[in-house]
Amino acid sequence: MGDEALGDDSTSTFWDERQRITSCCSQDFFSVDIKYASERKTTLQSVESNGLVVLIHGLESNSNSSLSTDMAAAYLDDGLDVVCINFRGCCGSPNDTLGAYHLGFTDDLRHFLKIISNRWDEDELFEKRPIYLSGFSLGANVVTKCLGELGEAALTLYNIHGAAVCGAPFDCERNIKYFESPGFNRAVYSQNFLKTLKRRAQEQLDQHCDGDPNTTAFDYQRAMAATTVAEVENAFIAPIYGFRDNIDYYRCTSCYYFLPGVAVPLYIINAGDDPFFDPEFYPIEETVDGGSLAPVKLLRTRHGGHLGYLFHQLEENETSQDKKASWMPLELARFIRHVRDSQ
Repeated sequence: MGDEALGDDSTSTFWDERQRITSCCSQDFFSVDIKYASERKTTLQSVESNGLVVLIHGLESNSNSSLSTDMAAAYLDDGLDVVCINFRGCCGSPNDTLGAYHLGFTDDLRHFLKIISNRWDEDELFEKRPIYLSGFSLGANVVTKCLGELGEAALTLYNIHGAAVCGAPFDCERNIKYFESPGFNRAVYSQNFLKTLKRRAQEQLDQHCDGDPNTTAFDYQRAMAATTVAEVENAFIAPIYGFRDNIDYYRCTSCYYFLPGVAVPLYIINAGDDPFFDPEFYPIEETVDGGSLAPVKLLRTRHGGHLGYLFHQLEENETSQDKKASWMPLELARFIRHVRDSQ
């Protein structure tokens, strides 16, 4: 499974336990947090669960965010165990190697799925129950891309029966133009994201490049001087992960290009007024409703912004520990329940 369970300060009271996982290259690590639907039977499985949901968070998020716990709560109510993968550097401790994760970083998810599949043979207590994937924003892209990469192997090798995600970016080459167009988006969202990327570049320089501004790992000077997200991704993200430039990065990682390869039921919910995504692009042709053979279902709500409809306002006498899930997580859980009941 990995290393021993951890209980450090970065783990919230929502989750039952944490596991530290050695990466596939054996040079880094990531952490996963687990919540059991009933009494714990063995690692990643409770006595009476109907399966396991592997949850993937968004950019600069982690398992402790309200988005992650809200989605987990909806699946738990349906009798599903939930494990949330914290991308490298998102668990409260810096990662060990240059880079961490990006828009299409499926390495850790695929490695974790392999660990699960191995345990069916290695742990007699660990029953082969259905696996489901879920995620939001960047996590939605990673889940969709991973399913497209795996194709039929998602079911045959890893027992993945379906997936449900929200806030999938589809085509970031299109989105970056809309995101950085003059107006409110550029003044508020784009500039905040730009600051986040520059902070990450500085952290990577300090942690893995000895603080040398002349490092050959990426163009630090150009990244710090960037005035747009595209410029900093071209100078920082692309070279770190081996892409030719930011356009190559978008084209190699955007989940739109992987939709035809999806072979298990996938539900994607996006909002028409999401300020991060080009509203003119909606790939209905890559879904069952558009005549595609891929078992992909899209729902586009008129409103919701970027994950805005995930939040749940506490009712009178309701605490954060026993709060109900909001509409989005319940809708995603409804789809997973439909998939489970149909098989």
